[in-house]
Amino acid sequence: MHRTISKKLLRLILCLLVILAAKRASAANQEHEKPIWLAVTKPIFVQAIKPLEEKRNTEGFETVISTQPVSEAIDALKRQPAFLLLVGDDEPGKENESWYIPSRRRKLYRWRTSQENEFASDTLWGDFDGDLVPDIPVGRIPVRTAEQLQLVVNKILTYENRQPTLDDLRLPVWAGTAAYDQVSNYMATELLLNLIQMYASKWLIPWVISANPMHSLCGWPFEQPVMFTKQLKRGGAMAVLMGHGSEKSFYSMQFNGQQLGYSAEIAKQGLTTSEPAPAMVIIACSTGKFTESENCLAESLLSMPGGPVAVIGATTESHPLTNYFSGLCLLQEHGEKDKRFGSVWLAAQRKAMKTRDLIIERMLVDVEGKLEEKMNVAKLRRDQILMYALLGDPALRMHLPDKLNCRIKHSADGWHWEADKPDDASKLYVGFRKAGQKIPPVTQKLDKDAAQKLFEQANATFAFEQVNELTAEQDWRGTIDQNKEGILRLVAIGPKTMYAACLNLRLSELDADK
Repeated sequence: MHRTISKKLLRLILCLLVILAAKRASAANQEHEKPIWLAVTKPIFVQAIKPLEEKRNTEGFETVISTQPVSEAIDALKRQPAFLLLVGDDEPGKENESWYIPSRRRKLYRWRTSQENEFASDTLWGDFDGDLVPDIPVGRIPVRTAEQLQLVVNKILTYENRQPTLDDLRLPVWAGTAAYDQVSNYMATELLLNLIQMYASKWLIPWVISANPMHSLCGWPFEQPVMFTKQLKRGGAMAVLMGHGSEKSFYSMQFNGQQLGYSAEIAKQGLTTSEPAPAMVIIACSTGKFTESENCLAESLLSMPGGPVAVIGATTESHPLTNYFSGLCLLQEHGEKDKRFGSVWLAAQRKAMKTRDLIIERMLVDVEGKLEEKMNVAKLRRDQILMYALLGDPALRMHLPDKLNCRIKHSADGWHWEADKPDDASKLYVGFRKAGQKIPPVTQKLDKDAAQKLFEQANATFAFEQVNELTAEQDWRGTIDQNKEGILRLVAIGPKTMYAACLNLRLSELDADK
C-alpha cells in the first residue's frame, strides 16, 4: 500500500513539474515576444499612419494596423496589445462617415443636476477584464481627413527624432484660480508649490503661473496667455494646466472685470509654426470633449503645427477632488521607469485611484455641491480614470532622462563630485540650485512692469545656475565650494538619450552622520 501511494505521489510530482516547466517556457517566450502597438482606423487613413507604424516597428514593437471594428481588431490579436491608438473621429449621428471610429459611453456619477448623464470614454477600450480600470494606455488622433492626420504624424516624428535638450527638463505649469472663495484661492497656489517641492523629480525646473493676483507668480494677469505660449514653445518634459475649463477654453482668473484664460484663438498666435511643443495635460473640465462637431481645446492644440505633440483632457465635467489626486500622482510619475506618455498618465491615474488624503478630501468633496446625502468618492475615482482622453499616440516617447551614475564626497576643501560617462553622451551640463531660496512676496499693489519683474524673480528661484559644461573628452569630475548647500544637477546628453542625476549638498546631513 505504501508503494502504491509513493507511486501516485511520484506521478503527481512529475505532473506538477511538467506543468511548471511549461509555464516557465511560456513566460520565457512571452518575454521574447514583441509588445504590440495596435492602430485601429479606417481605410482613408491607412497610408497616412504608416510612417508612425514604421517608427514604432524600429523601436521593437510588433505593429498592427486594422480597419476592423475596435473590439474585433483587439480580439483578432494573438495576445493583448501594449498600446491602442484609434485613428479617426467620433460624433453622434455621423456613424456612416468615412472617418468615424466610435468611443465608448459611460454613465456619469453626477453631483449637479445640470451635468450630462454620460460621457465618452476611449479608455474603456483598454479595459480587458471588466473592472473599469484600463489595462493598457489608449489614445486617439481625432482627425477627419488624411491631411489632418499627416500633420499630427509629422509632429510626432519630428518631436521624437530630435536630440534632447536641457529645456526638456522643464515643467511649465499654469494653475488657474480655485474660484470658490478667497481662502481657497490663496491655498491653491501654496498647495501646488508644496506638492512640486515634495514630489516632482529634482532634475525638473518648474515654471509656474498662479492665478492669485496677490502672489508674485501671478505676474501681470493680461500677459499670462502670451507668457505660457512662450514657455510652451521653449519646451519641457510636459506642460500642465490645472483649474476650471470648458470645451473651448481653460479658465485662469477674473481681473479688472475681464475673464482671462487660454483658448485656441489665443494659442494659435504663437503655435502656428515652429517645432512641436511637448505633451500637455489639462486637468480641468471638458477640454478634451472631442465628440462635438467643432474642435474642443485639446483637439485644436493638437492640430496646430507648433502645438503640443499630444494633449490629455476630460470629455466631461471632472471633480476638483479627483483632479487634485490626478495632478499629485502625475508629479510622482516623472521618473525613470517609463517614458511613454500613455504609460506615464495611466500609472498616475491608477495610483490616484488609491491615494488618500483625509484633509484634502474633507475640503474638496462637497465644494461643488452634491445630489446625495453623502458624496460617493469611490464613484468619483472610477469615473476620473475613464473620462480623460489622450489625444495623440499613447506610445509617444517623451524626452525623459535615464539615470546618470555619479558620486560625491565632502572634504575640507569642498564637495567633490564625479560622474560616469554613458557611451552615447557627448556633453555634461553641471548646474547648481542654492538651498533656502524663497519666492519674493507681494507687498503692495503692482503695476505691469513691477508685476512682471517680480514674476521673473519668483520663477528664477526654481532654476539651476550653470556651473560647467564638459565634453566627452574631458574628465567628468569637479568641486563645489565647501560651504555651499543646495542641489547639484548633472545632465548628460547624447543624440537620442539624456541622463540626469541630482545630488543633495547638505552640511547638516553630514553633521548628522558623524
